[in-house]
Amino acid sequence: MNTKKWLYNGIYLAITLVAFSFSLFKFDNPVWIAAWIAPVFLIRFMRNSKWIFAVITGFVTLQLSIFIGLMPFMSMVDETAIEMDFLTVLIMQIQSGLLLLAPLYLVPFILDKALYKKLPKFLATLIFPSAVVAVEMISSFWFGTGSTFGDTQFTLPPLVMFVSIFGVFGLSFLVAWSASMINFLWQEKWNIKNLGYSGLVFISIITAILIYSGTVIAFPQKADKNVPIAGITLDNNFYKIMAESGLSFNEIVDLDSDEYTLRMSSPQSYLHEMREKTLEAVRAGAKIIVWQEYALTLESSAADAYLLEMKNIADEHEIYLLVSYARILNKKERKKQAEKNMSVLFTPDGKKAWEYAKAFPGPGFEDVIVEAGPRNIPYIDTPYGRIGQVICVDMCLPHYLRQAAVKNIDLLFVPSFDAPMFTPLITYTSAYRALENGFTMVRIAGFTGDSAVIDPYYRYWAGQNFIEHGSRNFYTNVPVVSHDSFYAAIGFIFPYIIVLLLLSLIVLAIIRTEKKE
Repeated sequence: MNTKKWLYNGIYLAITLVAFSFSLFKFDNPVWIAAWIAPVFLIRFMRNSKWIFAVITGFVTLQLSIFIGLMPFMSMVDETAIEMDFLTVLIMQIQSGLLLLAPLYLVPFILDKALYKKLPKFLATLIFPSAVVAVEMISSFWFGTGSTFGDTQFTLPPLVMFVSIFGVFGLSFLVAWSASMINFLWQEKWNIKNLGYSGLVFISIITAILIYSGTVIAFPQKADKNVPIAGITLDNNFYKIMAESGLSFNEIVDLDSDEYTLRMSSPQSYLHEMREKTLEAVRAGAKIIVWQEYALTLESSAADAYLLEMKNIADEHEIYLLVSYARILNKKERKKQAEKNMSVLFTPDGKKAWEYAKAFPGPGFEDVIVEAGPRNIPYIDTPYGRIGQVICVDMCLPHYLRQAAVKNIDLLFVPSFDAPMFTPLITYTSAYRALENGFTMVRIAGFTGDSAVIDPYYRYWAGQNFIEHGSRNFYTNVPVVSHDSFYAAIGFIFPYIIVLLLLSLIVLAIIRTEKKE
């Protein structure tokens, strides 16, 4: 490789490193334009380099990008004071990239390098975006959509509205396809005429998306009704409780039920505060009151007694009250994990409408402590429309949230508890599920999170940032807006078609290679 080529490749890698660090792997607030830039230069580098060098260097670049992008995770050592030293957190961070993120995100670049010369030019541009969608969709069944190309675009409503047609994977395809098209033009020495009909198709699709999104945003559906809702948060950091236990995380996990209860149960002052804040919301006129995730941590018998009190409040004041708490499992209930992450909805007539356990505890930390619940989104019909709920990370699983569309839910409540490294990204990308499935999201977040009401037209009706406003009650008059989106009708058909397209391109490339030989 000559000096000039080495220099160019070094520049491509440097741009890739910075851009990926600020897009896919910056989980708190990714830079949208960086997601369009990064794959352009890594594709170019991979195509220009020999196989072994390209794969190894590409992997190292992605690993370093993950390391830089996840730097906010390091701050959690100080923010939470958990007994996890810097080296432990560093190892966890490296492993997350080494064993999962870097290999996954390198696959589309490897496939592009292997196949782009073996297919007609236009079809070659579809390899990379198809592979991106395939990787994102497959990983979403286990890890959700925490780091997709589509998620990085959350600050751009005209693009985000596109997820109401093909879901977040459609938006990811669009971003990735642009990288392939730019490289196509690069290969043609920037002669636009050489793009031919492929360029026309790409531009037409982008134009159609912007026209559709602009029209929908300009003429959204009006709300038929409104409902006063209160979100109740508490200055309660369970990370801090863990730290004050004097034990390491692994030691906490290994505690038996009695000892775990002794160290992790919420103090009486927390129970009193949640009770008083709930009554304050009643006096303010709220008809639906929603607690944040992990508002309290209670042993089973204590939880049942406290829930009976909340049931009576709902009955006496004729409100819907969604109580969220961590239920410490006793010796008979406990299988492996120590807790269940629970929510219970009480109705104005004092009945228990549902008892919901978080279906997808956060991987790598929460799932070690919290037992997963049944994967079934509950709902009931009310004077304010059909309401349902999930909890926090559940919103990152598109295949799971399809139930909200099937069940025609109008308002979906999402009690949440956000770590700094995910704020504010997770609030807005959770709203992608609202656009996909046609409901209004009411997200009530504690610790460092953003409470927000966002409807299926990506309209941000109200919000409250915990860092700025503390744990005061969040009051808002929520417009009940829902509709049948195109995505709600087709579900995962688009990514399935894209996976079939990728397999077809691979087969076609093999056939064409054999014919040439």
